[in-house]
Amino acid sequence: MAQRRLAAILFSDIVDYNALLKRDEKKAFEARKNSQRIHKRLLKKFHGRWLKEMESGILASFQSNIDAVMCAISIQKAAEDAGISIRIGIHQGDVIFESRDVLGNGVNVAARIQSVANTHGITISETVYNDVKNKEGLEFITTGEQTLKGVKKPVEVYKVHWNTDYPFDFSIDTGELTRPLQFKKTPLVAGIFLIAIIFYTVYFFVLRQDNEQSEPDKSVLVLPFDNFIGTDTLDFLVAGMHDALIGNIGKISALRVKSTTTSRAYKNVEKTIPEIASELGVNVVVEGSVLCVGDSICLRVQMVDPANGEQLWVEDYYEERGQILNLYNRITKEITDEINIGLKPEEEQQLAESRTVDPDAYDAYIQGKLYLDRINPQSLQLAKEYFNKAIAIDPDWGPPYGGLAEVAAYEMQIFAVEPSNAVLRIYPNLSKALELDPNSANSHYLKAVIGVWTEFDWEKGEREFKKALELNPSDALCRVFYSHLLMILRRKEEALYHGQQAIKLDPRRPLVLGLYGTVLNFTGEYEAGLELAQGALAVEPNHLFAMSTLANAYEGMGNYQGWFEIMNPRFFWNSDSVMKRNEKIFEEEGFLGVINERIRVNLEVLKNGGRISYHGQAQRYLRVGDYEKAMDCFEKAFEIRDPNVPYVSAVLFRFPELKDNKRYVDFLRKLDLPLP
Repeated sequence: MAQRRLAAILFSDIVDYNALLKRDEKKAFEARKNSQRIHKRLLKKFHGRWLKEMESGILASFQSNIDAVMCAISIQKAAEDAGISIRIGIHQGDVIFESRDVLGNGVNVAARIQSVANTHGITISETVYNDVKNKEGLEFITTGEQTLKGVKKPVEVYKVHWNTDYPFDFSIDTGELTRPLQFKKTPLVAGIFLIAIIFYTVYFFVLRQDNEQSEPDKSVLVLPFDNFIGTDTLDFLVAGMHDALIGNIGKISALRVKSTTTSRAYKNVEKTIPEIASELGVNVVVEGSVLCVGDSICLRVQMVDPANGEQLWVEDYYEERGQILNLYNRITKEITDEINIGLKPEEEQQLAESRTVDPDAYDAYIQGKLYLDRINPQSLQLAKEYFNKAIAIDPDWGPPYGGLAEVAAYEMQIFAVEPSNAVLRIYPNLSKALELDPNSANSHYLKAVIGVWTEFDWEKGEREFKKALELNPSDALCRVFYSHLLMILRRKEEALYHGQQAIKLDPRRPLVLGLYGTVLNFTGEYEAGLELAQGALAVEPNHLFAMSTLANAYEGMGNYQGWFEIMNPRFFWNSDSVMKRNEKIFEEEGFLGVINERIRVNLEVLKNGGRISYHGQAQRYLRVGDYEKAMDCFEKAFEIRDPNVPYVSAVLFRFPELKDNKRYVDFLRKLDLPLP
């Protein structure tokens, strides 16, 4: 279905590609292949959308002009390092998106102005220039008005120059496509790889335990809000309002609300409401439209019949922006009244509470949340800046402090900062968030995560998980991490129950699928783990965590060829030469040969002053049967407070012979974990 909207269009092209093709066909195709690799990697990094390739040119779109320009800079740096000459043009205009294509004058302008650029050059239209001209570290030189083929009016074109010594809010990509993977140099991939090693999965549906509460009769889906404001620049606010209402409705214990991620999967899909409701098994469907945003907000909310899509109830809301938190409470209360849900006294009290918030602080917080969800070093830095901005504007509002605590926790998880530095920011911000809002489910959830994976305090972790789920029983991420704690405590049936509930709440989120997959793999149900991983990859084909889940399922099933095809190119190496050597080792020595090679490489990394996952190294030693060295690594992981230490208990599922290892049993005793 065609959609018209404002977008930044990037068009890049390899300089003199046709001449190179005639002169050296092999070299031309290699340049084209490397150009594709560079673009795909960096478009993902800067939130761009690959639209199509046209001979040696690549067409992409961005929601943000600054993302488009900074992505172009990184592409040029990477291309130059790879010996590829590329020109790039960027223009923002009203274009029509149709499937994987984009049409309109904006596309033509972007394609034409790239021809004005020098080799390794970037040119932008005046529209883009006006949006990015104040970005520090960038300089612009006008080429004057250009008459472009197929464009009616002359276009003012600017050349972009950048200061390589300037500390941008992200590192310009070096373009080293063949750099070996080291934790010190690639924190994001290393962090995901580390998590992948510790999270193994099994997926099968079990009957609910007798001591669990029966599931609520009402299951709710809040479809993504429509933006009828008239500008895409406030899409972040519309998305944030949608997320906030889901979180608010999720606090009602008699309801189960599908998560934001799963809801957003149905944005702009050509499916009817009955089809969507049937897929998700919901019996309450809510739609929303944001009609205006200024000093006040205009919002229309309606409930539709999941059986036939007919409107059951509709209400228009007009509220001052400072009252937006109270507006969510009001909408939640009216929805529960409409579907005849009885509220607990404490829920009635929460919905009756009044809290105003500065609109600018709220906007900054919403933008911080959106960047937080991307979980990479650059996005976390931006999230931190927005949360700090919100606090500076409204220091008595709790959520931004919780956001800062989450930023620090994620930075620790992906090895962007040392754990000792992270906790210095986690504790004061988390304490402040709870001081200002003791009933914040998210803060209690984060407190549980810190209790388990930083403090190794299992009782505190379980207490806080239960409190968080009491406040928001529809929090899928909270449930799946609670499932991990229960797995660590080797309470298998409870772990499976909460993991299954998480999947029901958020069946389209690859992270949730992968996390539950780790629980399932740990308990040996590899085929079910495989099914989960494949489901996650169907949603997001390049999701690293889902790929690690799939690889671990293959390993558990004894399908080492499947394991190797994923792990060799994706996680072990970025170097083509090392990958080829690895292939030779696998061919000659098999699975254990590759594991021994990884052990050797990690020892070399340590020798050269790099960082590795000691927990991951311990698991490799377990695979090759060297339990003493495995225990040495587990001890080292504990010494440095590696957040993966708790999973030492769960490895017993896979290596039952450890129950007779005195060092292992003593280690469990030291951690106060269940003994074999």
